Parts: sequence; C-alpha cells; structure tokens
Amino acid sequence: MRIFSFSSLKASLMTLFLFSFCSTQVHAGQPLESLMWKMSVATTAALIATTNPLKARGMTTEIGGGDHVSVVRAGAQWDWNDDLLEVFGWNVSSYWQLDFSRWQSTLDASQTGVNMTVGLTPMFRFTGKKGYVQPYLDVGVGVNLFTVSRFQEHEFGSNFQFSDQFSVGANIGKRNQWGFAYKFQHYSNGSVRVPNKGINFHFLTLTYQY
Repeated sequence: MRIFSFSSLKASLMTLFLFSFCSTQVHAGQPLESLMWKMSVATTAALIATTNPLKARGMTTEIGGGDHVSVVRAGAQWDWNDDLLEVFGWNVSSYWQLDFSRWQSTLDASQTGVNMTVGLTPMFRFTGKKGYVQPYLDVGVGVNLFTVSRFQEHEFGSNFQFSDQFSVGANIGKRNQWGFAYKFQHYSNGSVRVPNKGINFHFLTLTYQY
C-alpha cells in the first residue's frame, strides 16, 4: 500500500516550511532544547500531513495574531455533512475542525509569555460554483481549553473559552485541493465567569484536502 504520493509530499513540505519558519524564531539567549523541541513539533506536523493517520479530509496551517500576540496553529478537518442545502447558488456543507495553537507574547519572549490551546469547532461552509478557483465562506462557534487563564493583561476568567470565527477564501487546483483564506477569530468565555476580557485574532490560513 502506497502511503506517500507527490500530492502528500507537497502538503508536507508546505507544512514543514510554515512550522519551521514560525517555530524556530528563537532568541540567541534561549537554550538549545527549546529549538530542538520546536523542530520536533514541525517534523511531527509534517509527518502527520504526509501520512494522514487521522483519516482527515484536510489539514490546516494558520499564522496570525493580534494585540501583541503571535499565533501558529495546526488543525485537521473531518466531513460532517457534505450537502445540507443550497442558498442563492451557494452549497452549504459542514465539517468538524480540531486544532492546536501556540500563542507567544511579542512583549515577553520567555516561556511565561506562552499559551497553548486546543479547540473543537463545528464549521459551516458556503461554497461557490466549482471551478479551478472556488470561493467559500466559513462560519463556526467552538469550544477551547487554554493552559492559562491570564495572558498578559487579558483576564479570561477561566481556562475554558468559546470562540467564534469567520473565514473568506478560495479553493484552488484541479480538484480544489489547496485552500487559502483570511480568518477572523474572537475568544471569550461567554460571560460564564468574570472577568471576561476576550481577545481578537486575524489569520492567514493554508489548507490541503486529501
């Protein structure tokens, strides 16, 4: 059984490049172990993107941030319902997204300026007419767990957070296997606890669909 193809090679190389670039931006004063750990994460992400052991429909890589925070994220997507309905010529479908993020404060380059997150989001996609370039809109509201409840001046109130997100982008390629998008995302605990100082992020998203 062949588990390695040219398409998966392209996906893994792109993932490896993005993660290597973001995760190896270390300062000279940081220990070698930090660099080695980050390179291990990049290698693992590339191998997952290559072999697709999770049987996902697609993998995503995102770079972005806001409010003195830089964020790098990797995620996987699974189909939920490919054909919900059609609205003004746009097909509506749904999928699940599981993602892992690393926040790094741009004001504090040490480990104390780090927040790790995991999120699960049901997403709804509005897809335009199929072609070499196929536009789409994504909307979703999900749940997230943070490793910290206070980050810089942000008091999130709890480690459990909601997130709502909106993306606009396009799928490109002979089978629309590459996706490029802009994403806006807002985190808050939905006033379940106080304080509830949320945070907004902007992302550039790269997706590869198997």
